[in-house]
Amino acid sequence: MRKLIISIIALLSATMLLTACHSQSSASDSAARSSSVDRNQSTYELQQKYVALTDAAMKPVTLVNQQSKSANNQLSDSLNTATQSIDQLNTELKHNRTHVKLTKALLHYSQTITSLLTTLKNANNSAYSRNFIALNTEAQQIAKKYFNGEQPDSLKNVLSYQAENNTYASGNTLNTKNFQLEFSKIQIVSDDNNGKVILFTYTFKNKSNADLTPATILQQYGEFQQDGTKLNEGIPATSYQQSETSYATNSNQAETAVAAGQTVTAVVGLALKNDTSTVEYVASNPTNKESIGTISIQLQQNK
Repeated sequence: MRKLIISIIALLSATMLLTACHSQSSASDSAARSSSVDRNQSTYELQQKYVALTDAAMKPVTLVNQQSKSANNQLSDSLNTATQSIDQLNTELKHNRTHVKLTKALLHYSQTITSLLTTLKNANNSAYSRNFIALNTEAQQIAKKYFNGEQPDSLKNVLSYQAENNTYASGNTLNTKNFQLEFSKIQIVSDDNNGKVILFTYTFKNKSNADLTPATILQQYGEFQQDGTKLNEGIPATSYQQSETSYATNSNQAETAVAAGQTVTAVVGLALKNDTSTVEYVASNPTNKESIGTISIQLQQNK
């Protein structure tokens, strides 16, 4: 009788163990299926995916912008984490069955982000610039079309940092982490020989810790051209200088060192070849001579 009881207990224990194993296996299978099952995601959920995709990309981009040894040491791990996040979000988007156009747009956006991350891994600077512009353009389009223009904070922070610290010439601005030069007024006047002089009035903000001279900076970072030819210095007519007393002040300021943290107004005058062709400030990095952009001025709008 005692042996029979022991046998029954052993049989019950084995049955319970098999049942538990089967339950664990079923739970694992269920979890695996739930990660790949089709879902009906709301607009809000898809917006969260849009933010998450952007956030993942902006973390390594932020490290690149910092240009420090510490940031560079973290970049590889940050890229791996970003890639994993993008892959997971991609999987979830592929199983969405609502908002087809938005979902398709987000999947394309994730591909654009992947291209950007690849250029970072390969340290391809020129391709990185192109891919970041593509990412930003696509992010803006998605926000405008689907999310009432709401952009992720991570992207806005990166753009703000780049606008303040990156080296570029665009629109009416020449910018580096050390200074910002912004053309604010353009005039075409005569000189004493009835020639034409273009006057560029500009603000100069010294963001560095050392004194900087506006005119020297302009010469170091580029040159003014018209029809591909460098423009020489031009001086307005004496009558203009007498009537416009601010010209002398701003002209002197251009040649005067600006203290750290200060902003001044200066002017540069150039002798025009003609008063119709576009004038360009062709900018380059004085360290490596690489182009950083061109500022174009249409003269017909300033006559």
